[in-house]
Amino acid sequence: MPRHRKAKITSQSVDRLGPGDTVMDTVESGFGVRVQKGRPHYFVRKHANGARHYQTIGEHGAGGLTVTLAREKASRVIRQIKDGLSPSQRRAADRAMPTVRELADIWLEVHVDAKLKPKSAAAYRSCLRTIILPAIGAVRVDQVDAPTVIRMHYGARTTPYAANRALAVTSKLMSFAERQGYRPQNSNPAQGVERYREEKRDRFLSMEELAAIGAALASAEASSRHSPHAIGAFCLLLLTGMRVNEVLRLRWGEVDFARGLLLLTDSKTGAKPVILGAPAIKLLMAQPRVAGSPWVFPSIVDPCKPISDLKRAWHTVTRLSGLEDVRIHDLRHSFAAVAAGSGGSLPMIGRLLGHSQAQTTARYAHLAYDPVRELADQTSQAIETALKPAIRSEDHGHETPNEEASC
Repeated sequence: MPRHRKAKITSQSVDRLGPGDTVMDTVESGFGVRVQKGRPHYFVRKHANGARHYQTIGEHGAGGLTVTLAREKASRVIRQIKDGLSPSQRRAADRAMPTVRELADIWLEVHVDAKLKPKSAAAYRSCLRTIILPAIGAVRVDQVDAPTVIRMHYGARTTPYAANRALAVTSKLMSFAERQGYRPQNSNPAQGVERYREEKRDRFLSMEELAAIGAALASAEASSRHSPHAIGAFCLLLLTGMRVNEVLRLRWGEVDFARGLLLLTDSKTGAKPVILGAPAIKLLMAQPRVAGSPWVFPSIVDPCKPISDLKRAWHTVTRLSGLEDVRIHDLRHSFAAVAAGSGGSLPMIGRLLGHSQAQTTARYAHLAYDPVRELADQTSQAIETALKPAIRSEDHGHETPNEEASC
C-alpha cells in the first residue's frame, strides 16, 4: 500500500520508496518526494499567504538532480512563495540566474510596492532608474561583487547623498536575492562599502529669526498673498515640530480637543499621537473651517483635497523675513532646539517629535503624557510669543464665509 509519512529525505530513503509512496521532509518544511510512474519526483507543497501552493521540482536523477540539489531548489521556491511570487514568476526565476534588472522588477512588485508606502516606493524606483540599473543592471545577480558595487557608488560621487541612497537600495536588493536563493547567505556585496560623507545641515532659528518669520506670516496673510490655511499650516509646524506631510494631511477627525491630542492614523512612523501644547490647541480651535471638508488645511482650489504643497508660500515667507536660507524642515529642527533650550530631556523631545527608531520608541514608551505636555506647553508658548501676531487668538473655530464643499 502507498505510504504517506514525514521523515528526513535522503538518497537511501528515496531508493527504498515504493509505488505511490509520499514522504514530506522534516528538514525543509513543504519539501516532499512522491513516486509517480515508477520514479521518485520531488515537489513543493506549501500553505502561505492564505493559499495552497504546489510546484514540481523534478525527477530524481534526471539531469543530475540529487536530494541535496532538490532540497536547495525547494528552499528557494518556498522563499519565493513566502515573498508572494506568482507561479509564472517562480518558473521564470528558476529557468536562469536573473540579471540585477530582472530581479529588480520582481523585487519592486512583490516587496517594494506591496509593503512600502508610495513615496518610499517612488524613491526606490528613482534610485534604480538613475544610478543602479544604468551601472549594474545587466550584471547577473550572482556575479555582483564588492568591486562592482564600489564602481557604481563611485560613479555617483558628485552627488554623495544620492550615491549613498543607491548603496542602501542595492543592499536591500541583494538581501532579497539571498532570500530567493540566488546568492549564498551573508554574501551581500554592498555591506561594508564605505559611504560618502554627507554634509548635514542643522539650521536652527533664533528667537529673533522666529519673530521675523512670525511678522512675515502675518504680512503674507494680511496681504492675501496666500490662503489662511497655508499660514495656519506653517504655524502648526512651528508649534508642534510635526513633519510637513503630517500637517498637510491632518483631518478634523484626528483632532481630539478634549485630550489635547492629534491622533494621526498615518505618518512616516505609522499611527501615532501628537501631544499638543496650549498654543497649538488654541491655533486649531481658531483655524477657519470649510463646510463639508474633512481637512484642517484644505486646498483653496478644491476644499475636498488638502493643500498639496507649501513651497510657493514658503518662498514668500522667507523673502519677506529675509531668511531665504531657511527650509521648511528647519522648522522641525527649531522646535527641537527650543525644547532643548527649555530644559527638555532627550527622551521627552524624542517623544514630542515621534522618533523614528524602533528601539527609541520602545525606550520612551513608559513616559506619561503629563510631563511631555508640560514641555509641549513651554516650547510652543515660547514660539507663540515670537510669532505674534500671526497666531489667531479667537477661542473657537469658524467656517470661512462663502466657502462650501461636499466631500
